[in-house]
Amino acid sequence: MNKKRVWDEKVSKKTNEIWRSDDSSFYKGEHYYMLRVYYEDTDAAGIVYYANYLKFAERARTEMIRKLGVEHGQLMSQNNAAFAVRSCDVDYIKPARLDDKLSVITNVNSIAGASVKLNQRVVILDNDYNETELVRLKLRLACLDKSQRPMRMPIDIRDAIATINEL
Repeated sequence: MNKKRVWDEKVSKKTNEIWRSDDSSFYKGEHYYMLRVYYEDTDAAGIVYYANYLKFAERARTEMIRKLGVEHGQLMSQNNAAFAVRSCDVDYIKPARLDDKLSVITNVNSIAGASVKLNQRVVILDNDYNETELVRLKLRLACLDKSQRPMRMPIDIRDAIATINEL
């Protein structure tokens, strides 16, 4: 993919690129998932409830895998495999608020036979498309069989995930 990012059909002054809110794309070895904060995402103080960042990160990982051509349902039905979070370390830096434009940026740290380590960052985008980091996550995903026991990742899935750093 070239250097285009999409959001709200506005042109970024910083990179002269376009962003759209429904976009999920790869750029320089990272996956970008864009979203907007809705009322349902916030607490009584008007900031994003802390657990919702985990939901945002899960959606981003799902879209990343989907963008690689793998649907979670097909992963189980065709490969008898699924991914589950084995560990998650979250650092909450700053809060997001109602209507904020966010991006969840995911990169692959390492891949082993039955697991993958990912780094995810949730950033807010200002009107000039500058990023401010809000949340940092370090995750380890385990590949499980239909009995929920660890299994080696199917080679095609492992290869697809390994290519992310090259996209």
